[in-house]
Amino acid sequence: MKQPHSATSAGAQYIQAPIIQLTTKHLAELKTLAANAHNGRFRYCLHESHEAAIQEMIICLHGMSYFPPHRHPTGVVESYHMIEGQMDVFTFDDAGNIIGKTALAPVHASDENKVFFHKVTSPCYHTVVPRSEYVIYHEVLTGPWVPDYTSQTAPFSPAPEDRAAVDKFIRELNEFRV
Repeated sequence: MKQPHSATSAGAQYIQAPIIQLTTKHLAELKTLAANAHNGRFRYCLHESHEAAIQEMIICLHGMSYFPPHRHPTGVVESYHMIEGQMDVFTFDDAGNIIGKTALAPVHASDENKVFFHKVTSPCYHTVVPRSEYVIYHEVLTGPWVPDYTSQTAPFSPAPEDRAAVDKFIRELNEFRV
């Protein structure tokens, strides 16, 4: 089979081929790339560009990689399908109150009730929080990707560069009980 063409940008590598197949070797490489990234994450983009109608990625988070809570406008759908590790998905109301928490783990986890797939179909604020050293998941998002439109950062979310505020926010999320 023809090897896929790839191009790398900051935090992402685009993999393009008529048929894309990823192996456990790719997952090991993804972990190394995430561990060496300044924000603790790296992704393989399986779509051709930001303009693609479907944005499809394999994302790896290392350590406490922080995604500010955000939402997507009506018509933009996002899903997470776990491959490795564990993470929580938190949902919030417009004021920043936590209204839901879902623990995600791969389908092979020992608990038969473990959630391995999560889909957000309405414009609610949400974020993911890693629960293991590495988290790898398949994310699919309705495109095209338009910064500040496709993903709208919550006004209550701490800025990523404010480590003290981010750490406090994550501690509060960790203390939340359903």
